Amino acid sequence: MMKEINLEALVERQLRGAKLKYLKEPVVGATRPDFLVTTDRGDQIVIDVKDWKASAENTARAIHQAQRYKELSKAAAALIVTAIAAPVFAPGAAVVPVSLLLAHLSQVTTGLTRTKRSRTSVTTRSSPNKKIFASMPFKDRYDDTFLVAIQPAALALNAVADRFDYAGKSGDIVQQIKEMIKAAQVVVADLSGSRPNVCHEVGYAEALSRPVVQICSSPFTSLPFNLRNNKTICYSIGQASRLKTRLEKELAKVL
Repeated sequence: MMKEINLEALVERQLRGAKLKYLKEPVVGATRPDFLVTTDRGDQIVIDVKDWKASAENTARAIHQAQRYKELSKAAAALIVTAIAAPVFAPGAAVVPVSLLLAHLSQVTTGLTRTKRSRTSVTTRSSPNKKIFASMPFKDRYDDTFLVAIQPAALALNAVADRFDYAGKSGDIVQQIKEMIKAAQVVVADLSGSRPNVCHEVGYAEALSRPVVQICSSPFTSLPFNLRNNKTICYSIGQASRLKTRLEKELAKVL
């Protein structure tokens, strides 16, 4: 992870310097990327920033997220910008290093201009003020839990969900997480695997009197007894759409 550079700020400087039309942290369809770029032709490209170490696992994870952002936003294309050196491409989605961001945006824009497809209408709005903090494991298998279930459920209730995902903001990680919990009206805690960081964040949220909605995809027997006795939404990996429906109903009670 790049510790000395705020990757998200670097991306914004490049967009601004290139005089591109963009929005920061907009709601786009059923997701909220870091940026939305609109081309001169009117095509829209979503961009999200991940300050991840270079590895085959992180590259595969990033391209999966880019595809999800495209599906959920219904934008013309989606990019994940990382510190990873080599770009990776999929239909309508890509993972690119920050050094190649503007070059790739130019290529995408040219390709969209040449195609005869009609532009898809993309719904955008400002990010809601109500915040939900998603406390969950930092593993690729839980990405759809956030992208397909937690975030769309939050947006449906005029709230926005955040998780600490190494998005390129430098500074003390623990302090940033504490500040995100303080700013949230509700915490959604994924207790799958009984991760110590999630249990700690639940305790911190409860100390601040924040409502906590628990979800879990692993056996209850692995949970600490004080969390095992709380109401918990059980879900299965691969069924994020079902979880979204149940989570939306539960969140509506506390938002």
